[in-house]
Amino acid sequence: MVFIELGLVSFLLLYIFYKWATFKYNTFKERGVPYEEPWPLVGNAGAVVLNREGFNKTVLKFYQRNKDHDIVGFYNFRSPVFVVQNPDYIKKMTVKDFDFFVNHTPFFKADDDPLINGMLTVMKDQRWKNMRNTLSPIFTAAKMRAMFGLMNECLNECLGRLRDATKCGKSHDIELKGWFTRLSNDIIASTAFGLKINSYEDKNNEFYMIGQSISNFRGKQMLKFFVSNTMPIVQKILGYKIFDTDKTDYFKRLVIDTMKYRQENKIHRPDMIQLLIEAKQESDQNWSDDDIVAQCFIFFFAAFENNANFTSVICHELMENPEVQERLYEEALEVREELNGQPLTYEAVMKMKYMDMVTSETLRKWNLAGFTDRLCSKDCDLTDDDGNLVFKFKADDYVWFPIIGLHYNEKYFEDPDAFNPERFSDENKDNIKPFTYLPFGVGPRMCIGNRYALMQAKAMLYYMILDFKLERSPKTVKNIMDDIRGFQINPIGGFWVRLVPRA
Repeated sequence: MVFIELGLVSFLLLYIFYKWATFKYNTFKERGVPYEEPWPLVGNAGAVVLNREGFNKTVLKFYQRNKDHDIVGFYNFRSPVFVVQNPDYIKKMTVKDFDFFVNHTPFFKADDDPLINGMLTVMKDQRWKNMRNTLSPIFTAAKMRAMFGLMNECLNECLGRLRDATKCGKSHDIELKGWFTRLSNDIIASTAFGLKINSYEDKNNEFYMIGQSISNFRGKQMLKFFVSNTMPIVQKILGYKIFDTDKTDYFKRLVIDTMKYRQENKIHRPDMIQLLIEAKQESDQNWSDDDIVAQCFIFFFAAFENNANFTSVICHELMENPEVQERLYEEALEVREELNGQPLTYEAVMKMKYMDMVTSETLRKWNLAGFTDRLCSKDCDLTDDDGNLVFKFKADDYVWFPIIGLHYNEKYFEDPDAFNPERFSDENKDNIKPFTYLPFGVGPRMCIGNRYALMQAKAMLYYMILDFKLERSPKTVKNIMDDIRGFQINPIGGFWVRLVPRA
């Protein structure tokens, strides 16, 4: 009898759990939106949770199966998401109807964490607008130009190490992701936090190790994120945070202590902390120290892995496309000759047209985020250009715009699997259909740090291509997309390349 009772109780608990896990799975059927049948709890993201493929690949495959629909339903774990795939509707929602779709969907469930809720990407409504207005002057071309000197010091240190590895004309196989992550770490430490760090000498420095643990969304970190997204009540019961308190406290102390020291000693340095100090002083919003720390944190969180991945994948494509690599090398030679022995400048990098074509095509093929998102803040009737009703969005609907799907749609980009920088030549780029190329998001909420990311990647590529030919290594991954897991462009086998010193 006891076993029967235990069996019945177990069955009842499983049934309750199943009903809870699938509670929202009738949403699309009820609202007349095409969708694919989800799995309990994980929705349409099962392959990601089971570590079978990366999230970008899941989004791309889903888009390719459903690209004939203007709007299609995707279950992101337990949450129903309306995936808007028509570029004309994306334009309308992110520009004309922006006031209905101001905010991002809550990526982290952390209502009681001021660090997370203070990040620009998480802020909502008027508070977001105020912070965006405060931060926008920091990322102008003039401010990037002033910051370029700090970045250049780190780039030269990195290149010096690579030259040492290829002394006497020897080729050298290297895993670029790890190498560029250390570079990204040192650049962020210098340009954002005012620290002088050399992660090639001090491989286990505290700044780097904490950055690695925060940005690595695999294993324990992936599990914490999954529980937070699907079962926030469990997170509250267990009392843990997405980011370990001791690690976030490190950043808080670092930023606040640096700000205080500089103000007391009247020290000025052209980095992010200095710009934030000035922005805070000039703003009438009375931003708290926590608000300022949060902007440094999201800057670190967004740039640490992404900038390293971006530079790595550019090198991978140059390795795979030697004719592109040769043309970029010729452009770099011209720039070096024009500099006439002077250090590389921000203006010299940003005027390299073919470099811009190469980075633009890399962002098309290997976008760092497979989608961008919005939260519908109030009921909205989406209409077409003729005023016909397309769909009725409701307050609190989650919306995605599938960047990777649009970038790989042959209707917008012929032969999308090919790496072809000519898509972005002066003659061709104006032929790209608006709102099909969204490398840094779309509308007023697009990435505010895109100039910074491009500046770093282009400068590094300039130096790399002048000193080395990039060739395949025996360890080079055959297919990056198939080797990626998690949410970042980070293949399990790494970004291996052979550096061949130029004569």
